[in-house]
Amino acid sequence: MDNSAPLSTTEWATPRPAAGALGIGGLILLLAAVWAAGDPAGLVLMGAAGLLLLGFSGYALLIRPRLAVTSTPDGQPAIRVRTIGGAHTYPRDRIDRIRLLDFRRIGRRTGQLEFDVLHHDAPATAPVDALRDDTRLVVFSRWDLGADLGAVADDLRLAGFVVDDERR
Repeated sequence: MDNSAPLSTTEWATPRPAAGALGIGGLILLLAAVWAAGDPAGLVLMGAAGLLLLGFSGYALLIRPRLAVTSTPDGQPAIRVRTIGGAHTYPRDRIDRIRLLDFRRIGRRTGQLEFDVLHHDAPATAPVDALRDDTRLVVFSRWDLGADLGAVADDLRLAGFVVDDERR
């Protein structure tokens, strides 16, 4: 019996104001680099930092949504992951595992939502009950999705996915 909720598309991406702030910061750094043109090291460092911030801002504004819950033509729930290389859709049977993790970094806890997805030519079931080496790891943070990872995991569960909560 299928107890999953009716599926409506749910999407997550980096918040536009945050991406815009990165772009503004990049422009400020580029202007500061021009202003500090008398100092070659400052020009190079601030110019490079400004270009990196502008690139990251463009990435966050253009690659949207980063993660979406959709359905396949036969009604099976699927996730769509968008990257620079394009959008990739993985139906539920091509997702090996979804984990919600918690790590301690630089004195604070940060979360990650990990998807182990099967390559298009990988068999749906592993030949032995062991770790698979034919999967692709897709990792999202709160920055990538613009939402609390616990809430995203809850939405994924409502859509019919199994999410392992391995937070401490």
